[in-house]
Amino acid sequence: MKTKMRLQSALPQLFLLLGKSIIATPVNSPYNARTLSFQWSSCSADLQQVATLPVDCANFTVPLDYSDPTSNETLVLTLLRVPAVNKPSRGSIQINFGGPGVPVRDSLAGAALSLQAITGGYFDLIGFDPRGTANTLTFSCYDNETERANALISGPGGIANASDTALGLVWAVGTVFAEQCHSRPESRKRGSLINTAFVARDMMSIVDGLGEDGLLRYYGFSYGSLLGETVVAMFPDRIDKVVIDGIMNPFEYYTGAEPQVWTSADAAFHGFLSECLKAPSNCTLASSHTSVDTLEASIYNMIYDLKFNPRVIGGMIVDYTILKSTVRASLYSTFKFSTLANLLNGLLTRNDTQCIEAYTALTASTLAVLRGKGGDESPFGIHCSDKAYRRDSRASMNTDIERLYNSSQLLGDFSPVLLSICARWKMDAKERAPLSSFTNVKTKTPVLIIGNTYDSATSINAAFNVSAGFVDSVVLRQDGYGHCSLGQPSICTSKAVRSYFMDGTLPEQGAVCDVSVPPFSKMTIYDILPELGFNISMIKKGNAGKRGLDLWS
Repeated sequence: MKTKMRLQSALPQLFLLLGKSIIATPVNSPYNARTLSFQWSSCSADLQQVATLPVDCANFTVPLDYSDPTSNETLVLTLLRVPAVNKPSRGSIQINFGGPGVPVRDSLAGAALSLQAITGGYFDLIGFDPRGTANTLTFSCYDNETERANALISGPGGIANASDTALGLVWAVGTVFAEQCHSRPESRKRGSLINTAFVARDMMSIVDGLGEDGLLRYYGFSYGSLLGETVVAMFPDRIDKVVIDGIMNPFEYYTGAEPQVWTSADAAFHGFLSECLKAPSNCTLASSHTSVDTLEASIYNMIYDLKFNPRVIGGMIVDYTILKSTVRASLYSTFKFSTLANLLNGLLTRNDTQCIEAYTALTASTLAVLRGKGGDESPFGIHCSDKAYRRDSRASMNTDIERLYNSSQLLGDFSPVLLSICARWKMDAKERAPLSSFTNVKTKTPVLIIGNTYDSATSINAAFNVSAGFVDSVVLRQDGYGHCSLGQPSICTSKAVRSYFMDGTLPEQGAVCDVSVPPFSKMTIYDILPELGFNISMIKKGNAGKRGLDLWS
């Protein structure tokens, strides 16, 4: 595959709000992060097991409530560090892989080798589980797993367009769930403290505690892009280098329905099928189809039929919601494309064995938060506390729901579930970055923004919208599939990120990177590491995972 970088004409900047940048200032608190130093020591056995390079861990104390300068309450953050493989270290880069509600430390441990290769090997990589996630101010709406399991039977999940009556149920379930979370004193208190703006302040507290140059270096993916946008908007004068990848639109995230999330999903699915027909030896769907349009129509017809005629396969029910959810998660990484094709082919040909094998493989490798089986309610707590969107009736949401439906035939009916919960949410973040702070933002080094052409979960259009507000920022478009550039690795993109962190070099405006891994090849980031100057033999002995940067698989 080609790895060259090429230029494109600038895409339309569809969403630009004018306003002055507002700079967030440190909170006057009796607690000062600068008074602490890090005491790095061995990480837990489970983190050591998945780590692809040596790692160490530390605790760090920050204010619990940045909005209350009189409070002495604190919060302990648990950090994981991947020390620079080349010495001397040039400082630290903080990492976040997305969510919200997804822990960071275990993913960073598994991605240690790959990220060191991409960032140049001269930086310490640091990640912490943000507020609300894992054991950091865990946001839970239930007292135990039994309660949670019972609630999941009718709790948040499903798809708003799964039947003629599903939308009403989604609204009712969202109301009950929001009330449940608000009814528990612990979650009621924590709901206002797990916001993205406070996590941004935690990041800057860590910068202060590290005692380096007082500037932030950051690499964020998916929701991590939104976190990066927020910290840049709040602290533009304290930014050294920031890379955000798989871009979320802050104007939509903080206020509304977020239809832009899915605007590339249909093109991504069409591209998946088109690439399938180009690789018949690795894609079972190609054995009985030669026209991508005919194949696509047959799959959409099957999905629609499952609304009314769910199938029982090996004791498992496959319906509209199950299949769409599986397709959604599988489009995150081209590594899964062949297995997704097996599932779809099995359903079309009624090959139950092929269906069961493919479905088992796909669900076993999918992030729990995408399957709706996370161990807490942090994805809803963080998102809905952040979002200034409240409604008193389902009818008042109809326009927004219609916009979501129209954004994507394949995935547009997922978002009304989250939106209905947020509409009924009863806890507001104690701080939100003002929308005006996301425009006319000037940083020491312009921000590098990365987006895939066919990203089913974050549209490339959002990358250009965000760039319009960040002065001199550059959008690097990776011409491939998957969620974030990790979804289909590219030597070109990896080298661009490395050059940016190592010496501040940005790609030219309008740059496009080709991918280095064919869509149906089952290749991963490890196959291109030698061209980045790193070898897979560097993986720490005893590692069980070898997960690398294939975080979505």
